[in-house]
Amino acid sequence: MNVCIVVPHYDHLEQFSQYLPKLAASGLPLIVVDDASPAEAVDALAALLEGDEFKATLIRHEQNQGKGGTVATGLRAAFASGYTHAVQVDADGQHDSRSIEGLVAEATTHPDSIICGEPVFDDSMSSVRFYARYITLFLVWLESLSTEIRDAMCGFRLYPLARIVAILDRARIGRRMAFDPELLVRAVWAGVPLHYVPVRVVYPEGGRSHFHYFRDNVVISWMHTRLLFGMVLRLPLLLGRKLTGSRVLP
Repeated sequence: MNVCIVVPHYDHLEQFSQYLPKLAASGLPLIVVDDASPAEAVDALAALLEGDEFKATLIRHEQNQGKGGTVATGLRAAFASGYTHAVQVDADGQHDSRSIEGLVAEATTHPDSIICGEPVFDDSMSSVRFYARYITLFLVWLESLSTEIRDAMCGFRLYPLARIVAILDRARIGRRMAFDPELLVRAVWAGVPLHYVPVRVVYPEGGRSHFHYFRDNVVISWMHTRLLFGMVLRLPLLLGRKLTGSRVLP
């Protein structure tokens, strides 16, 4: 296994600068993809990543593509650079970086699986986020005809790059906040196993969210609509797989 960390970044410099040393402590190389942050933020980010201390590669989008498009850029770049696996970590520091070791350890046993962070929340989680996650979970269970997905929203995962880049190449996965749940549903459709490692999640005080309530909810609703139609088209395959226990690729 040749593993790196992919970090999507958009104007999160204050939080990321505090989180970066914790990521570097994992010893894994970093691929940071900036999603067209303001010029001053990009310059400060580049300065932060200079030198060999963080073993970081910075990729910049000229135009904003959303979180999903940014993660996809990082995963493709990692695969093209010869990495076999990549850990996706958000830049805002909400995930306990010490759990990266657990993801990698699980992947050594299950190298062809997605190793998902299974969130352990504290009191900083709002009730709106709590109930939204369970609504999404119900929908992805329906779309995948499986309860294999135990959390669809957590952006803390380790991907087997050959299998995931193949999915990215053949499917038009949403580029914004719908990316994380859609990729898991399509991975289940493609027969990619999922395994889980607990990760402590904290929403940092003063942290900023780039979730646009109207736009992103419309995008997420359209994503679920597309996946429901996709499930219907794959219904014979998915039902046959459940009866036989196989993981035949669609």
